[in-house]
Amino acid sequence: MGFSGESGGQGKGRFVGSGVGLSEINVTPFVDVVLVLLIIFMVTAPFAVSGVSIDLPRNDTDSLPAQREPIVLSVTSSGEYFLGEEKVLPEALLNTLQRLSDTDAETVSSIYIRADRKVPYGSVMRAMEASKQAGFRKIGMMGKTSN
Repeated sequence: MGFSGESGGQGKGRFVGSGVGLSEINVTPFVDVVLVLLIIFMVTAPFAVSGVSIDLPRNDTDSLPAQREPIVLSVTSSGEYFLGEEKVLPEALLNTLQRLSDTDAETVSSIYIRADRKVPYGSVMRAMEASKQAGFRKIGMMGKTSN
């Protein structure tokens, strides 16, 4: 590829023996590739988001590296509880957490609670209390970084 232009004032193109350089760059292949990539990203973007939609509060602390896949209990703005993507009824929360902690008591010792910023304080406390009664020794709260 080359650009048009005069070189040395001789009236010839940029390349020796070429007479005249290319007058414009063909951008059609570039546009085709960009459009294909755009379509791929548009199709795959909804699959990248997983879990329950929650508006987390912001924090300025760094996150800790995870040793294994964490257990996450989510509390939505309407007060519903989810373990992963599975909905848990409030009255069955303690039993569900106990079954979860009993399945692998050696490796399961911590749980993380994700709560929407609009959740009533009592719903978060109910989740923490059920987690403690179920046998989880470490209860963490999740949030978004403010970056």
